[in-house]
This record gives sequence, structure tokens and C-alpha cells, in this order.
Amino acid sequence: MTDKELFYLTGKCLTPDEHPGFRQELIELIGSDSIDWEQFVTLCSNHLILPAIYLKFKSQKILCCLPEELAEHLKYVYELNVARNNQIRRQLQLLTELLNQKNIYPVYLKGAGHLLDDLYSDPGERIMGDIDFLVPEKDYLASARLLERQGYATFAPVADYTNIGTLKHYPRLFHPDFAAVVEIHRIPVRGKELRWFNAGIIDRKKQTVASLKGCFVLSDEHKIILNFIHSQISNKGHAYGVVSFRDLYDLYLLSGRSSVKDSLLHTHNKQKAIAYYVFAGKALDIPGKFYPKSNLSARLFAKKHDLNLSSDFFYHTNRNLHFISHQLFTMYIGQIVRSFYSRTTRQSLFGRLSNRNWYKSHLNYYIGFFSRKNQSSKQ
Repeated sequence: MTDKELFYLTGKCLTPDEHPGFRQELIELIGSDSIDWEQFVTLCSNHLILPAIYLKFKSQKILCCLPEELAEHLKYVYELNVARNNQIRRQLQLLTELLNQKNIYPVYLKGAGHLLDDLYSDPGERIMGDIDFLVPEKDYLASARLLERQGYATFAPVADYTNIGTLKHYPRLFHPDFAAVVEIHRIPVRGKELRWFNAGIIDRKKQTVASLKGCFVLSDEHKIILNFIHSQISNKGHAYGVVSFRDLYDLYLLSGRSSVKDSLLHTHNKQKAIAYYVFAGKALDIPGKFYPKSNLSARLFAKKHDLNLSSDFFYHTNRNLHFISHQLFTMYIGQIVRSFYSRTTRQSLFGRLSNRNWYKSHLNYYIGFFSRKNQSSKQ
């Protein structure tokens, strides 16, 4: 089985209820030894969907057909994730109570928001990363100081050339007694997307949480929009031709609550969004589920993605070229141009260029990018 075949098989494994004959198809594949299970587990692990796969196999009564060691491994990972997510729920409660003491009411984003809003059918279905929450800009630094007084700390000292007050989110905070790292956001997204998806727009439709008072989550429509921005813009998925099955599965669950197509009415990057939604239907083998028809952007994205799966040379060349062009035109030339009319950008630029530590950090950033094999993106 090729990488491409395994990728699309995995997509169907996440949506078995959409494919009545898939259980028998998968059992026949298992019986024929067509699936490289080590490769399958690696792919699912890189995409952070092993617990979801376990639950799908369990509901379809497929676990008994798997190699015993594999079935036990899937169950083990799932049980670990249940325990971790329960710890994160407790952490969310304590964070909310702490912030509420200062009349700060966080809006939880992405996975944390989905977990609180009961998007998942099972407490262990989704592997959680960071806890992201948005607060009013006036409460941004105060929230960070509040957490730091409770024992949260950054992983390394904040560089003296960094203007914390202008960051998208405060440097990641961890606590030795809690499971998840915390990111305090002053803005939900950065760049051009902030013009049409910002805190003011979010506030108009944010929702309370039945399971936890004193906090909010995004509306279902805004969850879909942020899913697209996070996957395809912030993480450059559209440029690189990559997707995460975890993002696609979240999109699939969200589509049961709110129309993905209708969310386009409030999305400014429509061609990229359509490409993402069309490809999501292809990857999960439910064409037309999220958007009814393809377009040129969608066809090009699908071609780029499939070339990534079949050619290491294409994957790394495409990824490196997009990275270099982004750094050159957006980060360097763009910031120099903006410095002429933005005092904040000018001060930030001069602060970095006059600090020798910035050059070392910047070099390490490049070394890290070009030496990193981002297998989760490729597969």
C-alpha cells in the first residue's frame, strides 16, 4: 500500500458511519495483510488521531480483527488520553476561577474550546495540545502576571528584544503540576486575517459554556472559520499543500452543528477556504460534504498534496521555497516597508537589529526549520 493509499484509507477510518460497506472492506484488507500497521500507527500518531481511530474501530467492532499488539496499543494510548483530558478539564476550571477573581472572563479557543463545548462524543477522543484562550487586550499582560504568580513560567527567559505587548499571544506558560501548556492570546489571529476575524467580531457571537461558568467559547460558525485559518493560513497548510487529520476531523464534527458553506459568507480568503473544504471531503471520502463543487484552487491544492505524498523531493523543495519567499518578502522587506509608517514596527525592528542575541536566535530558527522533518505534515 502506497503512502497515498494509506492516507486516504485513514480518512475513511475516521468517518465509517458515512460508508456503510467500509467495515467489510477494511476487514478484507486486514485479512489480506495489505496494511503496514507500523506505518499506519506512525501516520495516525503524527496526525494526533490515534484515540479517535481507536474509538472508530471499537464502535465498528474491528478491534478483534486487528493484531493483538496493535489493539492493545490503541487502547493504551486512548486510556492515557482520557486521563490527560480529565486533567486538562480540571486545569481549565482552575484557570477560569483564577481569572474570574480579577473579573477576567476568557474565551477558550481551538481544542480547549471544543473540549468544554462537548464537541467530542468521548472524553478521550481528541488529543489536546496547548490551552489557548483569548482575553481583552487590557487584560492580556495582567492575565500573564496572574498565572505567573500561581507558579506558571515560560520555558526560557523572554528575549530582551521581544516586545511582549505586541505578540499574538504571551510566550507559552507551563506549570509542573498541570498537563497542558497555556497560551494567553491578545488577538485570535495575526496578519490580514485580523481585519475580518478579531476579538470584536468574536465577542458578538461568543457562547457561554454549560459545563463551566465564567468563560466562553467561539460560536460554531467561528470555530469553523478558526479551524480554516489555523490549518491553512497560520500553519501555511495551503502554501505547503498539507493538512492535519486532527483539523479535518474537528471540521467534520463541527459541520454537524453549523454549515461550513455558510461560514464562507464571513470568510475573506474564500478561494483558499474552498480548496480546504473540498479537499477535506476528498480526504475523508465524503465529497461534497463541506462544499458542493471544486474549483481551480481546490484542484491545485489536491495535486500539491498528493505530490507531497509521492515525492520527498517535491515536498521538501516546495516547503523550502515557500518558507524562503515568506521570510524574504513578508518578514524582511515587508517589515522594512512597514517601519516607515509604523512606530511600533520601527522600534521592534531596531531593537532586534541592535541586539546580538537576536542574530543567534534567528540563525537557530533557520537551522531548526531546514533540519526538521515535518512528517506529520507530509503524511
